[in-house]
Amino acid sequence: MPRKTRISIILPTYNERENIGPLVDEIVCNVKNVNYEIIIVDDNSPDGTGEEAKRLGKKYNRVRTIIRTKDKGLAKSIKEGILNSKGEYIVIMDTDFSHPPDVISRLLKSVRGNDMVLASRYIKGGSMVAPFHKFFLSKLLNQTIGLILGVDIKDLTGGFFVIKKGVLKLTDLDKIFQGYGDYFFKLAYTLKKRNSTIKEIPFRYGERIYGSSKTVLIKIGLDYILQALRIRLKSN
Repeated sequence: MPRKTRISIILPTYNERENIGPLVDEIVCNVKNVNYEIIIVDDNSPDGTGEEAKRLGKKYNRVRTIIRTKDKGLAKSIKEGILNSKGEYIVIMDTDFSHPPDVISRLLKSVRGNDMVLASRYIKGGSMVAPFHKFFLSKLLNQTIGLILGVDIKDLTGGFFVIKKGVLKLTDLDKIFQGYGDYFFKLAYTLKKRNSTIKEIPFRYGERIYGSSKTVLIKIGLDYILQALRIRLKSN
């Protein structure tokens, strides 16, 4: 990707003080050859993540921080980052190191000729560092959502992707970016209906380095299936 092309990397955070510094350091090392900005969107974390993010902004002039005190939530934090971004391409990723920064360059290379490219655990070459039962349930959930929506995408809950900002502007951000990780399959479904080009590339979903996960798989999974059913019923 040409250096003049501007990339906005959006990092939604909540209680990730120990992860955000090392993560940003590693991202910076992996995007030196592109014109980038990093936007940390923090939901007023009580553990001091926002303060650490501001420190990173002093260390790197391409890092900006947004602190949200109202209407909190993962999807809405991502939307806030999108609305404040300046890039032609938007990269979204988790901030606990489950999404390895070295995959960003592969996403950017693959987006040429596509509207969105997502890192996938469930295509050939992809994997997930997790106990077998967790991997099985997660894969089954993604297959179920795909069947309900009629979408041929293997990883509909990963949330690690790059997308053209111009494509995002054609969608209803308020409608899509609600809730938790369900925004991602809402976005994919919307793009597929518009005949946008979506590509999956394999990656290894890693382990959280610090802190604990905020996802309860069974509870979240049932909610996602209900959300997918609602989406499909409304579209018929």
